[in-house]
Amino acid sequence: MRARLSALALVAATCAPLLPAVAQAAPVAEEKIPERPASFLSGKWTSMGNEITVMANRAAGPASRIMIELPHMLQKSGTARFTLAHKSGNLWVGQDDHHATLTFELKSDNFAELTMTGDKPDHHFEMPFSRF
Repeated sequence: MRARLSALALVAATCAPLLPAVAQAAPVAEEKIPERPASFLSGKWTSMGNEITVMANRAAGPASRIMIELPHMLQKSGTARFTLAHKSGNLWVGQDDHHATLTFELKSDNFAELTMTGDKPDHHFEMPFSRF
C-alpha cells in the first residue's frame, strides 16, 4: 500500500510542471468598489436586529457629512447621533463629546462595518451592517 502511494506521489510530482498554466491556480484579484458619495449611504441599515439610520448632507467634497442615528442598545457612550466626515475611500469617521470614535466603512454596495472605540472598555464594538 505504501509503495503504491509513493509511486502516485512520484508521478504527481513529475507531471505537475507539465500541466498547462490554466490548470494551475491563478491568484484571485480583489475587487475594489468605487468611492461612493454620502448620498449613496443614506437609508436604513440592519445587523442582528439592530437598525441604524444613515442620513447625508447635500455638500460634496470635504464638506460632505453623514449622520448616523444609533439605537439605544448601541449608544455605548450615551450619544444617539454621530456626525461623520469623509476620511478616505469609503471610510467615514466621527467623534462625540465623550471621546468615542465611530467609523462607518462601506465594504460593498450593500454591506458596511460600523465600529466604535472609546477610552472606556465598554466603548468598543464592531458590527457588520447590511441594507434592506
